[in-house]
Amino acid sequence: MSTVIPVPDNWEELVGDWDGLRNGYPHGDMDETVRDCVRRLGETLSGAGAASGAGPRGDLVLFWTLGLLTVAPYVGFGNPGAGVEDEAVAVLRRAARRDEGQSCAHAWHPYDIDVDALLEDLPLEMELLSSPVDQALDGLLPEDLLPQIYRDQLEDDEAEPANLSGAEILVRWQCPRTAPGFARAALDYLGATVR
Repeated sequence: MSTVIPVPDNWEELVGDWDGLRNGYPHGDMDETVRDCVRRLGETLSGAGAASGAGPRGDLVLFWTLGLLTVAPYVGFGNPGAGVEDEAVAVLRRAARRDEGQSCAHAWHPYDIDVDALLEDLPLEMELLSSPVDQALDGLLPEDLLPQIYRDQLEDDEAEPANLSGAEILVRWQCPRTAPGFARAALDYLGATVR
C-alpha cells in the first residue's frame, strides 16, 4: 500500500518521541533520540534505507529530515551532549544538497511555512501524510495541511499556496525538493549553512 510520503512502520512512536523532546518532555535519552534520527537519515542518504526500514515504501529522507527539524530546538538550544550538534549538522548538509541543480514547476513548497507553525501541527500532518494515498485524497481540504496561523498570514488569495487544492498541496509534499528544503530550514534553525 502506497502512503503519501514513505514512513517506517513505527512512525507514530518516532514522531511522539521527537515531539516530546521538542516540547521538553522526552520519552528517553535525548541525545540517543537525535543520534538515532541522524544515523537513519545518513543510512537513507547512503542508499541503505531499504535495510533500515524503508522496505517497499521507498525513500525515507523526508521523514528523517522532518525528525531532525523537529528536534532542532533541543539540538540548538537544549545542551545536547558532545558531538550531537555536529553530527546533526553534517547529515542535514548532505540532505540539503540533494536538490542541487534541480528545479521544479512549483512556486510553493511546505518548507516555506514558518517552521514553528509547521512543527506545532506536525503530529497531525503526519497522520495524513502517512495515510494511503487514496484515503488521504478523500475529502482533503487545503486547511488539513496548512496551519491556521500560516493561512491567516497569506496576503494573495490567488497565489500558491492559497489557490491550491488539498491534492495539489500533497504533490508539493511529494516533490523531490521538499526534503532538501526542510534540511535547509533545520540548518538555519541551528545557525548553520549548507556550505
